[in-house]
Amino acid sequence: MRRYFGALLTLLLVVPTAFDAQGANPTPAQSQIPSPTATISNLPGPTPSATNSITAVPPGNKPARKIFTGWIPYYSVRSSVARVIAYQEMIGEVSPFWYSLTNSKSVKNQFTSANPSLKMAEQVQLLRAQGITILPAITDGTKKLVLYGYLSKESTRKEVVSTITNLVVKNNFDGIDLDLEGFAFVDGSSSWSKTKPVWTQFISELSASLHAQNKLLSVTTPVLFDPATGRKGSYSVYNWAGIAPYIDRLRIMTYDYSVGKPGPIGPLEWTEAALKYAISVMPASKVWVGIPGYGRDWVTKVAGKCPKNVATLIKAGAKAAVFDAAKGADLALSYGTTPIYDAIRGEVTFTYQKTYNGVDAAGEPVSCTATRVAWYQDKRAYLARAAFVTKYRIGGVVQWTLSQASTDAINGLLEFARTIGPDVVIATIKDKELATDYGATQRITALFSLKDKSPIENLDVIFQFRRKDSDEWSELSTVKTSKNGAADIDLVVGGSIAFRAISTESWERMASETEVGRVKVTRSLSVQAPTYLKLGQPLEILAKVAPREGAVTLQTKVGTTWRDLDAGVVSELNGGHLFLLYPKERGFMTLRVSVAANEKYNGSQGEPFTVFIR
Repeated sequence: MRRYFGALLTLLLVVPTAFDAQGANPTPAQSQIPSPTATISNLPGPTPSATNSITAVPPGNKPARKIFTGWIPYYSVRSSVARVIAYQEMIGEVSPFWYSLTNSKSVKNQFTSANPSLKMAEQVQLLRAQGITILPAITDGTKKLVLYGYLSKESTRKEVVSTITNLVVKNNFDGIDLDLEGFAFVDGSSSWSKTKPVWTQFISELSASLHAQNKLLSVTTPVLFDPATGRKGSYSVYNWAGIAPYIDRLRIMTYDYSVGKPGPIGPLEWTEAALKYAISVMPASKVWVGIPGYGRDWVTKVAGKCPKNVATLIKAGAKAAVFDAAKGADLALSYGTTPIYDAIRGEVTFTYQKTYNGVDAAGEPVSCTATRVAWYQDKRAYLARAAFVTKYRIGGVVQWTLSQASTDAINGLLEFARTIGPDVVIATIKDKELATDYGATQRITALFSLKDKSPIENLDVIFQFRRKDSDEWSELSTVKTSKNGAADIDLVVGGSIAFRAISTESWERMASETEVGRVKVTRSLSVQAPTYLKLGQPLEILAKVAPREGAVTLQTKVGTTWRDLDAGVVSELNGGHLFLLYPKERGFMTLRVSVAANEKYNGSQGEPFTVFIR
């Protein structure tokens, strides 16, 4: 959508009771898709009626893939936010359409001047409460070639980078979506050869700045095609191949194919050609294909004399009216025509006649009948584009705007997203509490299965460990699961550790993580003592501990009770501690040595031994 002119300020709702002459100044509808009463009862504003509320299809057996996103324009906030919350199962991120770059150091907040139905803080709070990633869009609010001038100079380019980064960081957004369409639609193609390298440099610098703050960089552009094909209509200035290493999202505006003349909004072949080039130069997971929530309605022929109030507007070749795609079928029905789905182009079209009655400039009654042609995308069209998600494993589809399109179409996307949803992986530890001797080999086993308890074979599993004195997890090893879903690792553990096993997210499966298990190590303890000695001689008992730390205690048995005789700490040099006793009576002494437990090690107790004092 060529949004730099005011983000669909030319929006016209083409309904039977509405005045639909092209060129009129419409007021964008802010409540075309009200919020669902039950799901979003905390949204400020009037409660929508039951007949026109959003109703998402009930949850399925597995979570939907997050394949849907789009823009929330500042002039239809409440309905857009309502849709996001209702369909959060397949929506992971959104782009509020808020900001415009006015010069290298300043950004205009379009939201605050638009009398929105939700305050910005309320909107952010609602979205964040659902765990939605927020990537506000920023457009080019400068005049022809001004932004190119900023980017071509190092000093002002750095200012632009700093301005955008500060906007994101100050508001704690998750990143930014660049929608800088002026290069394509204002500057002119003759400037592209100069703009392309400075645009690429700008993206690399902005990426570094945002990524240093753990923020995301999304870029929205018109279509590009493989240069090798020589295909026309490619906006090469955006240099997908050059910016690919630096961006996290590429959102392709695969709409507005037909603007001046009747035709599809974004035909399938044209869309797929741009998509195939995009995934040839960057990971497919970064790429999102655009879908329009609007349709267009052109006048192709006029018979008769039109009233003076529409005479300059209702004529062949006039600017097309724009309508919410949700209204397309009703519009066709109201004029007694049947919408036809064009499977080749993947869109719906219909032709109808509309009569305009009134008076001419002289006040005489006049009438004209306009032949009109409409194109829009419905549920079938959306599913045709959603099919690209599985065919090429791309990120998903991105809609301008999220408040538009029928509930039926969005429900169709949700049902589809569930069919391709990643499987939930259940990860568990076989034995969560393990004890092993110092220097011995200990096997750790983690089990991975689907929700139906089917074992997952050949899954990459990463074992991690953490010591008591560390908050960081470190990687031990990566192994694959066996036929029974088990992943094993053998460890020689020198100290007690916490451990876990994880599997990373893939197209087929969600990421998983086991509970935390623990291995407690028991230190080795050896005791050297004589078997007998003469009364009056010192009794030397040497206790040695490995590893070389810990407190040791010497005990003697009196009757059935053990009593402490002496205690000490082993030497860090040799791990030993020497107990020195002077027995006062002849006879047998039964003794034992124990090493105390601490945070790192289990306690251990030596076998009793006997010394004969003669």
